[in-house]
Amino acid sequence: MATPLPMPKLGLTMEEGTILKWRKGEGETVEKGEIILDIQTDKVEYEVESPDGGLLLKTLAGEGDVVPCGTDIAVIGEAGEDISGFGSTPAKTSAETEPARTEAPPTPPPAPVPAPAPAAPVATQPAPTGRVFASPAARRVARELGIDYRTLKGSGPGGRIVQADVRAAAASGFPTAPLAAASGPAAVAGSTPLAGMRKIIAERMLSSWSQVPRITMQAEVDLTNLLAVREASRQAWENDLGVKVSINDLILFYTARAVRRCPAVNVRLTENALEQMQDVNIGVAVAVEQGLMVPVIRGADQKSIDAISRESRALAEAARAGALGLDALEGGTFTVSNLGAYGVDHFSAIINHPESAILSVGAARERAVARNGEVVARTTAFIGINADHRLVDGAPAAEFLSTLKEMLEHPKVMPA
Repeated sequence: MATPLPMPKLGLTMEEGTILKWRKGEGETVEKGEIILDIQTDKVEYEVESPDGGLLLKTLAGEGDVVPCGTDIAVIGEAGEDISGFGSTPAKTSAETEPARTEAPPTPPPAPVPAPAPAAPVATQPAPTGRVFASPAARRVARELGIDYRTLKGSGPGGRIVQADVRAAAASGFPTAPLAAASGPAAVAGSTPLAGMRKIIAERMLSSWSQVPRITMQAEVDLTNLLAVREASRQAWENDLGVKVSINDLILFYTARAVRRCPAVNVRLTENALEQMQDVNIGVAVAVEQGLMVPVIRGADQKSIDAISRESRALAEAARAGALGLDALEGGTFTVSNLGAYGVDHFSAIINHPESAILSVGAARERAVARNGEVVARTTAFIGINADHRLVDGAPAAEFLSTLKEMLEHPKVMPA
């Protein structure tokens, strides 16, 4: 009996997934548990395993298609099985379909004129009419090969034009479409379509920037004492706890406690209601090859410095290796973005919506500071908060920044 493969639901908030790549084609043998495709959720790329062994009888959605969770995307079974009952509802594409084309009304014939000499015959393509459904991958390949995909007959779900249709047309000598001339002062050397993680990041950043009114404030923090505490405790942490605690670990540790002490920055907007978050779950912005990921340290205000250090390092390594599960990216209530390693002194971070605030951390540098009427060298850094001004007023945001500054400038010898 044929086994359907539905779009998996990987988390409570996941509603749909985008098919990035099929690793197996129709008619190929698959083993139970074998990776057969890659999908993209709104947070992470994920490898999908086959639920059964047999033949991949049919794929019901193409690369680039966006499919609701629970909707079948493939059928696995034995050769000759009846699968006509699968795939009656096509997936939607991640790009807009071509608008319907209407024919212009006929015009009156012109007055007779002498007929010109006959021209040499040229190959033509039938004029496209109606709505045309094509996967983003098919559109990209069509542009590269100069094929007008709108004139092709699709073999995908619901007659959708897929990449294979375009390549087959090109191989058969199908007439190519003229390429549009470059406009503007210079032609573009090349382009990469927004897809996968990059597309999700673009959508989320635009949504946060355009929908969230921000309040921004910064403060310079003297980290000299924090560095001294770290150096004095370093050997004990390594010998007794087995961890190498970084400055960023200490900042995460104290940030979680400052959020607990200033709950006004630990809120979110849900259905026009202000929801006070009970847990302090700190998101840690991690740069990865494809863009940015924000894994979450849950209950960070209740964890010791060695637990924070271990977990933050493990999450960062998993993010860079592409091994994070969706659950590691959900549930954050407050995010920390540290660009100090890149030599950035201060910056304005975009709020990780639907959270209400994000902390930015700049590079720690030795600077000239006035102390008791004298100019002395101290190691300082700029920290800043960007907050959703619909939810967080200026005074509570400033109170949080002041609280964190106090904690970082007067740290305990052995945080616990």
